[in-house]
Parts: sequence; C-alpha cells; structure tokens
Amino acid sequence: MTLRLFMLLLSLACYAGNAASEEPVIPTEKETIEFQTKLGVVAFRHQMHANLSATECTTCHHTFKAEEGAVKPCHACHEHKQLSADAAPKAKTAFHTRCIGCHEYTTEQGDPAGPLKKKCKLCHVK
Repeated sequence: MTLRLFMLLLSLACYAGNAASEEPVIPTEKETIEFQTKLGVVAFRHQMHANLSATECTTCHHTFKAEEGAVKPCHACHEHKQLSADAAPKAKTAFHTRCIGCHEYTTEQGDPAGPLKKKCKLCHVK
C-alpha cells in the first residue's frame, strides 16, 4: 500500500506543472547523463526531460534548495545499496520508481512516454 501511494504521488509530481516561465538551463555536460549499470549503460536525456512542459526540476531534484546553489548528484543520497532502514532508497529503486512510474502515468493518460517495465533493453544498452 505504501509503495502504491508513493507511486501515485510520484506520478502526480511528474505532472505538477512548471511554475517557472523560463526553460531550465542544463549545463552542456549534463544534457545527457550516462549511468553505468549491470545491465548496460543508461543514457538519461536530461535536457529533453527538462524541456517537458509538465515537469519541474524538483520533480527529480526533490531535495534541491535554491539558496544552497548547486544540485546534488543522485548518488549523494541514493547509494548503490540501502545502508539503513531510514536511508534514502538505493539508486536502482529510486530510478526505477521515479522513471517507470512517470512513464506509466504518462502512458495511462494517453500521451507517449519512454520505456516501460519488461523492456529493460530500451534503457539499458550494452
């Protein structure tokens, strides 16, 4: 039940709307981010996702505080292994929940979205 609630809230966050009137500025070196995984490299098209009209930066960068400046990398909180019960979910769980959850929600709304479950090789490329 808790996971379902989390997925629902996560999915809604994907469509919370963009409060800023200007497009986000993504540093050139972060336009596409590659994650090394056991199943192959995942290339996350950061700039493309940032330009989606229904996405705010805080959809993914949920701990970002403007007054602190730079955005923390995902792995600063989401380790490869969950170290304790109260720690942030491990990276694999966080990425799959956030990414697949938003893609499923988008598809359910009748809009095109990225890869879904059971199509791992669409993201993970060897």
